[in-house]
Amino acid sequence: MNLFNSIELFVKTIESGSFSEVGRRLQIAPSSVSRQINALEEELGIRLLQRTTRSINLTEAGQIYFEKVSKILDDLAEAKLAISQLQATPKGLLRINAAIPFGERNIVPLIPEFLNKYPKLKVELILEDRSIDLIEERVDLSIRIGRLEDSSLVARKLKENNFVVCGSQTYFQNKGTPTTPDELKQHNCIVNKNIFNSNSWHFKKGNSSLTVPVTGNFQANTGGALFNAILSNLGIAVLPTWYVGEEIAKGNLQVVLKNYEVTLPAMTGSAIYALYPAGQYLPPKTRVFIDYLVEKFNEDNA
Repeated sequence: MNLFNSIELFVKTIESGSFSEVGRRLQIAPSSVSRQINALEEELGIRLLQRTTRSINLTEAGQIYFEKVSKILDDLAEAKLAISQLQATPKGLLRINAAIPFGERNIVPLIPEFLNKYPKLKVELILEDRSIDLIEERVDLSIRIGRLEDSSLVARKLKENNFVVCGSQTYFQNKGTPTTPDELKQHNCIVNKNIFNSNSWHFKKGNSSLTVPVTGNFQANTGGALFNAILSNLGIAVLPTWYVGEEIAKGNLQVVLKNYEVTLPAMTGSAIYALYPAGQYLPPKTRVFIDYLVEKFNEDNA
């Protein structure tokens, strides 16, 4: 007796409801199906099915056995799929969700190279600042920034969410460059009102922590507003590196207080994550895009 084949026949018989139906599906005689299940019962030393002329029903032992072996067969099928998909060519439509500013500044510029690398893929980028239901909205993955909350989603960390103090070259030429956090008191500091206690900026150097009260003549409730304000030479702001990295590289913005780590209590433990639904094997199209993001973000040391 081939034990594995007998177990598969047993499960398929329960799922189809009769020996004749599973025989029809597998193109074997119903009597052969019955004999193999009889052999399985003899091997186990217990009856799995109650048979009548009209139906078959699971015994108590049969129910327990069915639940256990069904899970094993599902796991084996998933393992086979996982291995086969390692070699599969990514193709189809990849639906990606991200917050609006991050997606526009950090995802869109990466798409052309990605699509050149995987020509059988198409990408739909859904930019929303709200959190969405990936299953309900048929989204393959979401890129989110912040502290990771309890979720049914699987998360892969892409990059730390680091912050810097920065302003324009013109501003620092006119107002001077602060070399210590305490010198920020002499500067026009632009704050984000969406961050709790935003009028105090927090720093760390070695084992020492420092909190500095800051003031300025402009405040706003979005990172974009702060970004445009400092580009317009208005003052200094604390912004994430993913927001200002390109302008820093171009020389339009300058980072100051590089010897100090910016620590925002409201953002402690935050990072940039790729989120995707749990309980399923990661499709090749999703896997290659996440791997691509990890590669590109690791190249960026801003």
